[in-house]
Amino acid sequence: MRLTYITVFIIGMILSLAASAQNVTRIRGVVTDAETGEVLPFVNISFEGTTIGTTSNSDGIFYIESDQATTSLKASYIGYDPQLRPVTLGASQKIDFQLTEGSLELEAVTISSKKLRYRNKENPAVTIIQKVIDNKEKNRMESLDYYEYNKYEKVEFDFNNIPEDFKEKRIMRDFQVVFDYVDTSDINGKTYLPIFLRETSSQVYYRKNPEREVEYRLGTKLTGFEDYFDNQGISYILDKLYQDVDIYDNNMSILSQRFVSPISSLAPLTYQFYIADTLVENDEKLFKLSFQPRNKNSLAFIGNVFITTDSAYAVKKIDMRIADDINLNFVEDMFIKQEFKKNEYDAYVLKTDEVSMDFSVIDGNGLGIFGRRTVSYNDLIYNQQRVDTIYTGNELVKEVNLVGDQSDEFWDGARHMELSKSEKGVYALNEEVEELPAFKRLMNIMTLLVIGYQDFNKWSIGPVGAFVSWNQIEGTRFRFGGMTTEKFSRRWQIEGYGAYGLKDEAWKYAGVVSHYFTESRLDHIRVYYANDLMNPGENLQYSLDANAFSSFRRGVNDKMIYTERMGMSFGRRLKYGFSYSIGGSIENLRPGGVLSFEPGVIDTTIKDEDERKAQEIEVTELTAGLRFGPNEKFYQGRTGMVSIPNEYPVVQFKYWHGFKGVFDADYSYDRFQVNVSKRFYVSPFGFTDVNVGYTQLWGKVPYPLLTLPRGNQSYSYLTYAFNMMNYLEFVSDQQFNFQVTHFFNGYILNKVPLIKKLKLRSIIGYKMLWGSLSDVNNPDLHDDLAPYPRHADGEQATYALTRDPYMEASIGVSNIFKFMRLDVVKRISYLERPNAPQGWALRMKVRIEF
Repeated sequence: MRLTYITVFIIGMILSLAASAQNVTRIRGVVTDAETGEVLPFVNISFEGTTIGTTSNSDGIFYIESDQATTSLKASYIGYDPQLRPVTLGASQKIDFQLTEGSLELEAVTISSKKLRYRNKENPAVTIIQKVIDNKEKNRMESLDYYEYNKYEKVEFDFNNIPEDFKEKRIMRDFQVVFDYVDTSDINGKTYLPIFLRETSSQVYYRKNPEREVEYRLGTKLTGFEDYFDNQGISYILDKLYQDVDIYDNNMSILSQRFVSPISSLAPLTYQFYIADTLVENDEKLFKLSFQPRNKNSLAFIGNVFITTDSAYAVKKIDMRIADDINLNFVEDMFIKQEFKKNEYDAYVLKTDEVSMDFSVIDGNGLGIFGRRTVSYNDLIYNQQRVDTIYTGNELVKEVNLVGDQSDEFWDGARHMELSKSEKGVYALNEEVEELPAFKRLMNIMTLLVIGYQDFNKWSIGPVGAFVSWNQIEGTRFRFGGMTTEKFSRRWQIEGYGAYGLKDEAWKYAGVVSHYFTESRLDHIRVYYANDLMNPGENLQYSLDANAFSSFRRGVNDKMIYTERMGMSFGRRLKYGFSYSIGGSIENLRPGGVLSFEPGVIDTTIKDEDERKAQEIEVTELTAGLRFGPNEKFYQGRTGMVSIPNEYPVVQFKYWHGFKGVFDADYSYDRFQVNVSKRFYVSPFGFTDVNVGYTQLWGKVPYPLLTLPRGNQSYSYLTYAFNMMNYLEFVSDQQFNFQVTHFFNGYILNKVPLIKKLKLRSIIGYKMLWGSLSDVNNPDLHDDLAPYPRHADGEQATYALTRDPYMEASIGVSNIFKFMRLDVVKRISYLERPNAPQGWALRMKVRIEF
């Protein structure tokens, strides 16, 4: 009897599952032009009388599935007659559409995309979207005084479009285990391999007055290779790539770019709108509006938006994707789907939030990466005020716990949904692959190519690009160095090198020991020693990063400084975006090349080691710095920490004090510096980076200790340097600099025929430096100060800044082959100075961007 019950139960389960599967209708197909046979991208496909739909991709292919399908499938496209096809419910089937050119009737207006010019005036679709814009502030969640919710997010990356013969390739011979995790997509029938998964669990709090939304990141779990990447930094980068998409904002941040929202106040000027349908869903009548950008190259979308027909004019659903010609790198396709539901306060909250992206390094149908972000919202609470401390601070995302700190039990309770088979496989695959010798070899090769270091378990050597270089003082320079890896220690890092110049026959060397107090590496203490040669105006760290490419420089480069420096620094990250640093150093400066530090004597002869020591300058300094970067995130790479830009300003203060007589120091002085940088987004025109700085020095010091603007005699374009200024060309004890660069992101070049196919992006820049030198530091007025430096022929090479500002301007093009930027730069002032660069000069920079 018990066996009978079990048998009946199993049969019942099978029949139940079969019945459930039969209720799902799955349809795939392709849409073409009936006359030409050409595929039609971004065609609206939907079940007749519902909001359930999709759009065809750039190849005209579509896929749709639902358990609420109707008996008819509809295809509609601007400039073509809509078409219906019968549907077999509960079955998988293939339905193709061949659309014929015609017109689309929009209530009282008939629009034919190939015969009539599109107009906003008297267009009912534009009237509706304007109503949406007028009402969006009261419809959005932010119309409430308070709200909070629990947020669960998954970001998954898969290798997709895997060729059938890929498994047989020689490079995959040692990676056969990965093919145990390959699956087939229900959507396009192509194989894919899950390779990365990140999960986050957060609690979000919003307050309207003063407005503040804070996300408390309770947990983050991701598959990563800790020996090769910084998981915390990778998580920050994913936050930047997959920011929350809020269509109620005028400009939406996606992939570090700003897209104009279809319900932005500028939407009627950016998009073309058409009424595609009116339908009823759950007893609610909706308008279905189709939209597309006026310029297909603009950072905008093609898609559909479903709008309530009542006085609220609220968005119930939106699905949209990018156009083929959009100026966006490495992204073959991007699809965004959001659904909203009305709460008891008549505000519309997110019900579904999905962003999918198809990445490809090389345009075409080759092997690529498919990224998918899914967000779920639970436990929504409205108009409940919390204590003020919940909302305080400048950080929008607060990391309560670091990546990987949570237990499996935490995630069992934090997930709003079960992980799929492929998602579970990501974790298992990661563990297996990380132990493969072939994988370790591959990662070592990638590390060498990307950052220039070759790993040997706990140590690595590099950077290989600095092994051999050349300059006018050292001649050919050989250098060998390395650093510890995270296999040695996550909290400790040791690095160093030794170098030798054949011409000056001098050894150089440096070493740094760093200890990190936290896993994020934002709190640290560092001890260092360096004895090397640097260009005046460059900090010592930049000089030590010199490589073979820096060997090529314009003009004369025979004025450098031998620097021996030892010291320590301590840095700590505080709350609310504040951080501070303190440090101290002892430094010895000696003239290199034709420089001379001897007071009152002009000397341009090349000096030997004894002469250099006789003219050395001893310095003992204490430094203190304060930094304010609201919501600032960092990526901790192998060779340093990189700030991830956002829209908030970064303010930095730094103070130096030189002690005369301490450790035989020669001079007493004080220096103060403040710097403010800010990125301004001005969609759809791109964004502008502004950097402003002021430096003041008090005390009587020789020119090597004055404020030396950073010149650049290399052929690379340096962001914060003056690219047409010679090294040591200007000195001051008071200076103000202003730098502004605007990135058009293709806004101009996208409109130029033929050129727009190259997806180039224009850039303009302007840099200005103003300053002065007080009489107390003017060597022309004091014999006890070293004279201004001169060239080998005796002609003066260094001057004090005056009331007339130094200026230069640039015009550039980026995104050349997706990674190169070329600028033509012109110096505007001080052209009469000897050796001042004349005319326009070409400079290059490697810049990879989306």
